[in-house]
Amino acid sequence: MAKTVPMIGIETAELRWVRMLVCLLRHPDPSIPELARQALLYLTDAAGKRATPTDPETRRQADVT
Repeated sequence: MAKTVPMIGIETAELRWVRMLVCLLRHPDPSIPELARQALLYLTDAAGKRATPTDPETRRQADVT
């Protein structure tokens, strides 16, 4: 039986990373949470700019290769 997680969209295997992120965001040295916050913003922005399979440009590149 699968273990349930009280957060929608978080799988059991991902809990380790969520705990690490929370630990970094709660770190007493103020530069550590700020660095973690900036990394999250960067990753969010990069994920938003990723080409999707429905993107016409992506389809053209896939046809070339």
